[in-house]
Amino acid sequence: MENKTQAQKRLIGGILAVTGAILWGIQGPVSQFLFQDNNLSPEWLMGIKMGISGIVILLFTNFVKKEPVMDLWKKPKNLGVFAAYAVFGLAAVQYLYLVTVNLSNAGTATVLQSLGTVLIVIFTAIFYHQLPNKYEATAVLVALIGTWLLVTKGHLTQLAISTPALTAGLLLALAGAIQTMLPVNLLKRFSTLVVVGWAMLVGGVIFTIVHPFWVDVPKLTLGTILGVGFIVFFGTMMSFICFINSLKFISPTVAGMLDTFEPLSATIGAVIFLNTSFNGAEVIGGILVLSTVFILALGNKNE
Repeated sequence: MENKTQAQKRLIGGILAVTGAILWGIQGPVSQFLFQDNNLSPEWLMGIKMGISGIVILLFTNFVKKEPVMDLWKKPKNLGVFAAYAVFGLAAVQYLYLVTVNLSNAGTATVLQSLGTVLIVIFTAIFYHQLPNKYEATAVLVALIGTWLLVTKGHLTQLAISTPALTAGLLLALAGAIQTMLPVNLLKRFSTLVVVGWAMLVGGVIFTIVHPFWVDVPKLTLGTILGVGFIVFFGTMMSFICFINSLKFISPTVAGMLDTFEPLSATIGAVIFLNTSFNGAEVIGGILVLSTVFILALGNKNE
């Protein structure tokens, strides 16, 4: 019975992580469309999407879920970790992802973010003295090979993206690892919605100060409104709620591995929305990255 319960928990965690990854991945091509055709800046979009998401999540938590939303601020010993998660994890991922999309494209941004999986395994080994098993190590190696094919488009000695885009992408991977690992203990003490809601609102306030949303407002066409609405409610709010909830059922390493669905959904979204084409090396790279999910699943089954 206990094994069955554990399996059910892993399944729930896996579904939540994959759903969050897909919603986040689709956000990429939608953001790329807004940057290219509507002259939006990442900073303007950050203030809007994080601020609205944070407010909606906290209102939902307080009035629908009937959960206290101020408990987090009443326990100062948790505020340091929370601040680090909000700024260097969640807000950094949100911003660096948009910057990388703006400097390259949605597919490249999500693939570079998936390198956070490698960093999670490394950090787990360093801080928790927990070396990756053979399945995790194999999955990381395969993910790296697939990522390299995607980033180089098959020209293995030459990157197919600019240096600023690669730098932003690597910082994005680091922020992704921080975002995955830091809130684990917070989630044992506070509601998921409370942690995510306040972190979103903090990020929204920071970026509203950096670039007030009432300054240099882009032309609000129907496409702009729908695009921003999708990014706020699905690509931001729902994706992070799903992802952070998954950490209650699966480890950060597993959650990071399942993030490989992001490049797949971003690539499909780019093909559908932006008519983006990909060569054979990029397709093989995408398949390799996606295959890490099945390698990990095989390892869990055997364990």
